[in-house]
Amino acid sequence: MNETDRSFNSATYALSHIRHDLFRSITTVVTISLTIAFILLTTSLLFGLVNEISETDEKASILDGMIPGSVSMFEEFRIDGSQLSKESKASLVNYLLVTSVLVIMVAFFIMFNTMSISVQERRGEIGVLRSVGFSSREVMKIFLTEGGVIGMISFLSALFLGTPFIVNLAAYLIERGDGGIFFVQPMIPLQLVAIIGALTMLLTVFTTYLAAKKTLRVRPVEMLRPTR
Repeated sequence: MNETDRSFNSATYALSHIRHDLFRSITTVVTISLTIAFILLTTSLLFGLVNEISETDEKASILDGMIPGSVSMFEEFRIDGSQLSKESKASLVNYLLVTSVLVIMVAFFIMFNTMSISVQERRGEIGVLRSVGFSSREVMKIFLTEGGVIGMISFLSALFLGTPFIVNLAAYLIERGDGGIFFVQPMIPLQLVAIIGALTMLLTVFTTYLAAKKTLRVRPVEMLRPTR
């Protein structure tokens, strides 16, 4: 069997395993999708807040050019009890940046634990593959392919199910005057979608690599022994 055929079989095996072990695959997708949805929530609020600050600055600059001394009036009277000052919004930008980073870190550990559990449950399967001639690199290809496919499905699920929920819930609560965490209308532009998509793929593939790397160092005979 040449290298090209083996690579093709590795990818085919990975995809067939996702279909075969559907319950575990769905559980993994749901777990990762929820973490991605939280990332979308924090980053969309961040984008919305930055956009609102930019629009406020633009309005102020227009007033300044039209009416002398109108900027201070605009800044003074544009805020009521339900609005935030420019300084408060600037502080919230920093807060959302830190929160987004923390959410991404939590997502990394959740994905790593999810993938580690999946790899540990398949030690016997890995041992069989190694015993019939698959190298560690080829087995790693299987897991990386699975991680990439699961990451893509999870991202699309979070995007097409989570995004409408976040945006519509925010609009509803803001209209009622009970925004809660939605102190600004969230924005999910194409740039953010591309960033979150790339980040999801990076996290899922990288955590899969870390989870599988340690197990693949074990000798096949050891992996085939029943665990007590």
